[in-house]
Amino acid sequence: MIYEKSLEDEIDWKVIDQLHTATNFFASTSTELKKLYFTLVGISIPILIKLSDDKLDRSLFISIFTLTLLFWILDSYTYFYQDKLREKMNVLFNNIKHRNIIKKTISEDNDEIIIEIDRTSKNRIWRSLFNYSMLLYLTMFIITLIASLLFWTNII
Repeated sequence: MIYEKSLEDEIDWKVIDQLHTATNFFASTSTELKKLYFTLVGISIPILIKLSDDKLDRSLFISIFTLTLLFWILDSYTYFYQDKLREKMNVLFNNIKHRNIIKKTISEDNDEIIIEIDRTSKNRIWRSLFNYSMLLYLTMFIITLIASLLFWTNII
């Protein structure tokens, strides 16, 4: 049996290519956000310490908290849309597959081409905020929280 693309297949493949390009854009944006975050934190800490006469100041902790929270939200946004685009690609792949598969070999348990079916829209916001990629923000948030508590209790 020779595979012949239908008009619907051609359209779906074009849309999949566009969605893949957009997903790659969001992924590279996420990487660039992490680089920018660490650059800003690395620059702002010495500047804020110098501006406060070489002493720790509340503005240091507030600035790091603010930067961490801001970049965490921005990076979660990119992850959210990567996940959403992958879900759409999965639907299109399955449409192509079901249009072109021989009826007797249809298997419903192989519909997970890009992402698992149970992962699609369920808890997407939670996954966007708390995934392995976002652990660095959570880690920085906890470190800053501990340091600020030590500062406000006059331990450091």
